[in-house]
Amino acid sequence: MSRHPVRALEKADPIARQRGDVQYYELGPGMNADFTITTPELFAPVKIIRMRYLRGTVQWLERYAATAISGLALYPSSKEISRELWFCSPQYAFRFFRLCDTGLAELGRDGMMLSAQSPAPAPGPATAPALFRRPAAAPARAGPAPDNPGPPGNP
Repeated sequence: MSRHPVRALEKADPIARQRGDVQYYELGPGMNADFTITTPELFAPVKIIRMRYLRGTVQWLERYAATAISGLALYPSSKEISRELWFCSPQYAFRFFRLCDTGLAELGRDGMMLSAQSPAPAPGPATAPALFRRPAAAPARAGPAPDNPGPPGNP
């Protein structure tokens, strides 16, 4: 995190401008935010962090970005202030997070919280390809019941 993410800032600009008015800060060491997004309802200081891989867990990302989190934590916490971390890969893919009082919460590109549940369907019983399935049991016949079958095992 020694160099500032100049190219990442260029790639993040269209995303930020879709959300509101963007004000950039002069880049320098020890900056708590790279830019802010302002709307009538929200003030969002944003810090961009470059990473090699974006697929880490939230807990791992919190440890990796501890310095940036401590800088963003200097901004007050309220529903009108969204302290955000944007993680950027070398291919300029982004993951967006809001710094809450309890930790990081993932955001969408529009700044709205992502649901805690995945949009993927819930895992159900695995179905094997038709080649490997056992034939289904024959359905029971619907016919008259025997009169008195007797106890099992007696002829």
